[in-house]
Amino acid sequence: MKTGGINSLIKAAFEKRIKLFSDPETDCFRIFNSSGDGLEGFTADWYSGYILVQYFRGSVEAGIAAILDQVKSCSGGLPATVKGILVKNRMAMPESEGTEKWKSRLLHGSYPEEGIIVRQNGIMMNADLVNGQNTGIFLDMRGIRTELAGFYKREKPVSMLNLFCYTGAFSVHALRSGVQRAVNVDLSKSVLNKARDNYRLNGLGVDERDFIYGDSYERVKIFAKKNIHFDYAVFDPPTFSRNRGKNFSVRQDYTAFLELLGTVVPGGFIFTSINAAAVSKSDYLSFHPGRWELVMFANESSDFIHRGNPYLKAGLWKI
Repeated sequence: MKTGGINSLIKAAFEKRIKLFSDPETDCFRIFNSSGDGLEGFTADWYSGYILVQYFRGSVEAGIAAILDQVKSCSGGLPATVKGILVKNRMAMPESEGTEKWKSRLLHGSYPEEGIIVRQNGIMMNADLVNGQNTGIFLDMRGIRTELAGFYKREKPVSMLNLFCYTGAFSVHALRSGVQRAVNVDLSKSVLNKARDNYRLNGLGVDERDFIYGDSYERVKIFAKKNIHFDYAVFDPPTFSRNRGKNFSVRQDYTAFLELLGTVVPGGFIFTSINAAAVSKSDYLSFHPGRWELVMFANESSDFIHRGNPYLKAGLWKI
């Protein structure tokens, strides 16, 4: 693609998101979304003054220098000061497990090595734009969290179980929106530590009983055995995961997991999601027990412009 064509694509994508820069509740969102904005395998995200560029295909890598020049040029037209532009190669899994894994390089401005604090849906979250595969907050859930806030206020759930909790964004948002207690479960001690940090960042008390290191399925089995119940649960698993020789696959294990989870949320609500283009909406719906009632359905946020069918399927179910 010629330089002029790249410039036009990036400029048009940026202009489509202009109104998001004036949203007082959010200062992180997508400003270029792969094929949806005309360049497959290339994304750019805004994080409170920083632009994080990522590329996922060799065809993009071949022309990345020219593309980055246009990102830098077009960023001058954004209605906010650009503190830095960082670039991350997402094409292959790095062999290193140390600090260099998935490390971003600096294209322009300053390097936020210690991470930055961003705002989404009115909550504060730590984001690491330099290290790791993910930054600590999933931008495509912004619209979904907006819808859930209305539910929290209407239904007033007291307790939440957040499985595969990652850095705790769902819990922090729920607690700030009226939920009284959230229990977080994850297989990673490091992300649980980040979840604790995000609690503190939002003025929430950290009770160690609310942060459980372990397998989500096994933990739900324990809750069921002890007759421990919740008003609300979040089930946002990875498409595929492995723990101690046991595999979790959305297509093979999703339904059985939900059947078990429903026993600890009797009469309550369960939020579920699947982040996979290969799973259709009808597939997603079919994974849920027939007696459950779908009360909300949503896809990725509006800034994740796409061609074809949405990849994110998410719903709130009455048990």
